[in-house]
Amino acid sequence: MKKALINFSLIVGIISLIGACKSDDSSSSTTTASTVTSCSDTASGSITGIDNQSVSGTYSLMLKYAGTPGVDNSTGCTDNATLLAVFSSSMPTGAASYNQLRVVTSSTSFADVYKSYSDTSCSTEVASLVVGFTEVTIGDNVTGLTTGDASNGTTGTRATAKQYCQKGKGTTDNGTTWLNTFTSGSGITYVTGEERIDQASGTTYNYLWHSDNSSKSQVAGSGYQDFLGNSWRSRSSSSTLPDDWDESGVDSFQR
Repeated sequence: MKKALINFSLIVGIISLIGACKSDDSSSSTTTASTVTSCSDTASGSITGIDNQSVSGTYSLMLKYAGTPGVDNSTGCTDNATLLAVFSSSMPTGAASYNQLRVVTSSTSFADVYKSYSDTSCSTEVASLVVGFTEVTIGDNVTGLTTGDASNGTTGTRATAKQYCQKGKGTTDNGTTWLNTFTSGSGITYVTGEERIDQASGTTYNYLWHSDNSSKSQVAGSGYQDFLGNSWRSRSSSSTLPDDWDESGVDSFQR
C-alpha cells in the first residue's frame, strides 16, 4: 500500500467510555441493559439552528482525507496504511480498513460510530461500536474565531449533548479485545459474536459546531484541497467550553 505523507493535525476523538475484559463466548444473541432499549445509528431527521446550515444524514470523519490514496471519496472507507496507523487505537489489531461516522438520528440526537473490517473495501465487519448522544441543545452563535489550519471559518455555534447509550459487537476475537480495551472501566464485557446494548456514562459534552457545503480535505504532501460537500466541523469537551477553531481536536465530518 502506498503511504501518503500527511500532516496529522487531527486528534482522534476517543470517547470516554468504560469497559472490562475479554470473554471467549461465541453466542450470537443481543444483550440489552434494562434502562436502554435501543441505540440507533440509522439516519433520520435533522438538527437545526447550527451556523451555517442544518445537519442531517451520515458523515464520515475519514472524508477529511478525500483525495488521499486508499480513501474512498464517496464513503470514507479507508485502507491507507498511514491513516490506519494514526487511528490504530480506534480499531482492532489486524483491521484492513476502517471508517468513523457521525449520524444524525433525530432532531435532538446523533451517534458516533466506529467500524473496522477484515477486508480493504469495508465489507466484512470485525468490530462495531455505536455511541449515542441525546438531548442536543443548540446554544448561541459565536463570531470572530480563528480559522485554524483547515480553514474552518470564523463562526460557530455552541451546543451540548448527553452521552446516552452504547452498542457494540465484535465478530472476531481481535474485535472483541479491542471493544473491551476501548471501553475499559465501564463494567461492560463484550463477548465474540454477541451484540450488547447498554446505557452509557450520561456525561454531558460541550460542543462548538459549524456546518457548511464546502470545506478543506487534508491530502498527501501536507496540504489541503477543496472539498465540495457537506461538512460538519466539531470540537468537544466534557469539562470546558470549546471557544476557537485554532486549537487541536477539531473533527471535520464530511459527506
